[in-house]
Amino acid sequence: MRDWRELVVRAQQGDLAAFDRLVDRFRDMAVGYAFSRLRDFHLAEDVAQEAFIQAYRDLATLRTAEAFPAWFRRIVFKYCDRLSRRKTLSTVPLDVAPEPKARSGDPLETLDRQQTRKDVLASINSLPRHERAAVSLFYIDGYSMAEVGQFLDVPAATVKSRLHSARQRLKEKMMGMVRNTLKSHAPGRELNERVRRVLADVPTISFELHQARKKDALRRCPESHPFPSCVRACLEYLNEAMGFMKIAVHGREWRLDTTYVYLMGTTGTAFGLNWKPGWHMDNPDLSYISADPLAPYRRGLTSIGRDYEIIDKNPEHDDEARFRERILQSIRDHGRPVIARGVVGPPVECLVTGFDESGDVLIGWSYFQRTKEFAADLQFESNGYFRRRGWFADTHRLIVLGDRRERPPLREAYRDSLQHALTVARTAITHGDRHNGIAAYRAWADAILEDGEFSGRKTPELRHRYHVHQDAVGTIAEGRWYAQNFLHKVLADVNAPEILAEAARCYDAQHTLMWKLWSLVGGPGYSDKKARLFADGRIRRDTAAIILQAQEQDRKAVDCVEQALARW
Repeated sequence: MRDWRELVVRAQQGDLAAFDRLVDRFRDMAVGYAFSRLRDFHLAEDVAQEAFIQAYRDLATLRTAEAFPAWFRRIVFKYCDRLSRRKTLSTVPLDVAPEPKARSGDPLETLDRQQTRKDVLASINSLPRHERAAVSLFYIDGYSMAEVGQFLDVPAATVKSRLHSARQRLKEKMMGMVRNTLKSHAPGRELNERVRRVLADVPTISFELHQARKKDALRRCPESHPFPSCVRACLEYLNEAMGFMKIAVHGREWRLDTTYVYLMGTTGTAFGLNWKPGWHMDNPDLSYISADPLAPYRRGLTSIGRDYEIIDKNPEHDDEARFRERILQSIRDHGRPVIARGVVGPPVECLVTGFDESGDVLIGWSYFQRTKEFAADLQFESNGYFRRRGWFADTHRLIVLGDRRERPPLREAYRDSLQHALTVARTAITHGDRHNGIAAYRAWADAILEDGEFSGRKTPELRHRYHVHQDAVGTIAEGRWYAQNFLHKVLADVNAPEILAEAARCYDAQHTLMWKLWSLVGGPGYSDKKARLFADGRIRRDTAAIILQAQEQDRKAVDCVEQALARW
């Protein structure tokens, strides 16, 4: 166990990789000691798991690294004692306990081996407690007498004496079987992964993606829509991404991820706009562009050729155990990130890339993890992942990726997506009172022209209205830019009617109009100054006029898409 002291110090400083290595060093000892107290390996592993979680939480209270083994042993003892004090212990009889490792062969040999194992464990359990602890620790994974002594907080000579006494009690020929039986129950890395598992290098999602470190020497194009970006990151991590194109925009070369383009089209996100009267911050929510709030998720996941499970929180039940089980199963057993709605910030999609403390803490990427309002109760991994304890209250939905299946033919996927785009654009009202698609432009413009909504308002109120307006501008600016790229991809991949190129030009015109809107207040972004400029009646009238021009371009684009589908 050399250099474990350094690992303790590093773990106290927040180095989670160092704590993971501490689990490597002490996990067999924890299980061996717990077995010596409980006489049951299944319960011993459960206790070791809980003890490591408690040790991580309390590590800052440890005064000296040298004291770690004995300090940790007391934590293991506490959980053993707690379990022993219960009225009944759910133990597994020795004669029916499963083999520690899967084997095959003659059934008679298997029965003989099980009987031998039963006899060996019974012999160990017959030893006095101190001797049983020394034997379990010494033989489970080849720890030295000095290391066992450090853990038990006794001199190495005492350990030697206890081992000698135990050998006298056990038949000499049984000692080899004792060693083999105990080693066969050493838990290995599986115990670490019951406590903590983090998928490394899952690509990030962020409103500032275009400002992040370059990939392939190129800046990524912005990705402001959480669900398509989450799926893009998952596919990139699973080596199933569709590649990228190098493009030149605004005098700079960019990386345009084809997967995100594809998903913006197949989910309908690129064609959406929603406006609820009353200056609501949730207008950009993908769930509102369709009468069925789950349709965009289903369409996107079907289009990439993946089985999936969508799990919504049931307000009438406590779903935390179910949510936790599905997250741990996906990450630990399948090595797949989970897309979750919420966890950090408002209820939008984020990526869960790992868990700690058996799921008490979730780890991942969120669009809002660096936002002051939502970051107060977060910690961070060294690679930038957030760490969130008490996550369930703010988690509303899980999207768990399943196995791969054959993707639908591109022609079929594109036709279906364009038909859905028409539905999104021409559905005037969704979810009761939300103006949607082409109809949303007029509701947006009318809200801006209401002088009473701006006259005499204080800066925080103006800032809120400007934020809602800016979200709508961003929805069109990015969405329609990806819409035109999606149509160009359709034209490049399949033999589609050329009129789709005209639809793409209309969407590009909308993108340009949004930049014109930004120029009215000095450019994109949020500030009190921009909010006050936006409140000026002249600027608002110019803004409303441009919004209605964008509406006309949207209408023309949709007509072109409809003509293309009629000819296709």
